[in-house]
Amino acid sequence: MANREALRAMKKMGISVKEVPDVVKVTIETEGEVIEINEPQVLEISGKVGEAGFQVLGGTVARKSKEESAQAAVPEEDVEFVASQAGTSKEAAREALIRADGDIAQALLLLKHRKRKKGLHLRGGAVG
Repeated sequence: MANREALRAMKKMGISVKEVPDVVKVTIETEGEVIEINEPQVLEISGKVGEAGFQVLGGTVARKSKEESAQAAVPEEDVEFVASQAGTSKEAAREALIRADGDIAQALLLLKHRKRKKGLHLRGGAVG
């Protein structure tokens, strides 16, 4: 069956197929990895019931673990800024930024809370 005939048959069944224009990237996130498909063709397929599905065709595929993806998403200048403001290592700053989804203020609060917790633990240990 030719492509045009298939589209006509689907239309008769109440299924519409439309291309989503100007797609730059499709990201699929699972529990363990992030799959990025760059410059794909994306079709939206919808039926009478109002449900829609998407078909992703072509494009270049890149697979990364969640950890790799999160580390790549944190700009180095943010890491340096948080490290200098919190008086901590770049590694600790990067970890805090990842946990805070890139939110600088939240990362600083996490680091401040961690320092306060360590300080209480050390004081508690010295007293007891």
